Amino acid sequence: MNWKLKYGIVVLMFSSAIYGFSQTNINLKLYHTFEGAPFQYGEIYDLDGQSVLFTRVQYYLSGFEITHDGGQMTSMPDTYVLASANVSDYTLGEENITNLEGISFDLGVDSVRNGMNTNAWPAGHPLAAQTPSMDWSWPDGYFFWTIDGKVDSDNDGQPDLNFSLHGMGNHLLRPVNGFSGLNLSGSDVDVELFVNIADWFHEMELRYVGVAHDGLHDNTKVADNTNPETVFTLDNPLSIEEWENQESSIYADYTMPYAPTIYYDLISQEEVDITVVDEAGRIVLAAEDQPSSGNFFIRKELPDGMYIITLTNKVETKNLRFVVKN
Repeated sequence: MNWKLKYGIVVLMFSSAIYGFSQTNINLKLYHTFEGAPFQYGEIYDLDGQSVLFTRVQYYLSGFEITHDGGQMTSMPDTYVLASANVSDYTLGEENITNLEGISFDLGVDSVRNGMNTNAWPAGHPLAAQTPSMDWSWPDGYFFWTIDGKVDSDNDGQPDLNFSLHGMGNHLLRPVNGFSGLNLSGSDVDVELFVNIADWFHEMELRYVGVAHDGLHDNTKVADNTNPETVFTLDNPLSIEEWENQESSIYADYTMPYAPTIYYDLISQEEVDITVVDEAGRIVLAAEDQPSSGNFFIRKELPDGMYIITLTNKVETKNLRFVVKN
């Protein structure tokens, strides 16, 4: 055997023994709640005496940093998450680590990327153009969050007044308290966090919000409530088993009545096929091998009328009637 080659093999083995690092896929699981109960679109919640429901909750996370292997710190500057309240699973990327011990991140988009245009990113990237929109052109930049819904305006228990919080501006970026004490190892690791949507509205009167697409008082309040209010926690209001036993859900957001968005979250993890048929039973839209939870935007112009969307996989089938109004 060539001694140089043999020596090289010995050194390589010695180096691996010392550092022991391997490629690890890091995943983020966000379980969205409203005061401990699993969050669902269209559900009426009590928020400090206000009856509210939500039609859209999306937000950006950036600035990820992990602690691993005895307190070492590794930044993930190119990792961005566009989270939706009906979606739990997100991929953060692959890092050379053995044991993940902690994680931290920011709510919003960092100032450098917030100053760039959506055209700088390929389709499918969290910072690319989204439908419905997650930006208000440039130089205004991205919406750090979009939270739309209805609140009871006349105290009859039925949400009837629209509110809309779309926060934008570098001053709204907020660091989320770091999470430590984790002990995760393997080729795939899942960081599981709970997101209490209710805490974003601590001491807010949603009936007075109206349309706030800005970086002013109400959106600053949402930012400030991220910390010291809880919002993101390691606490487990339900066991993972109880969480996974929740029912599948499907909901239509009519913010744009001519092009509604269908939010869905199926309990099974199997990919789904989606079809949309008109009142005569003709297929007008179809998509195959879609994720088991997500947002399906009715992009194609459809005539006014009633439609049925069907999501099906090997485990279950869900249907929903929705209306298009041009």
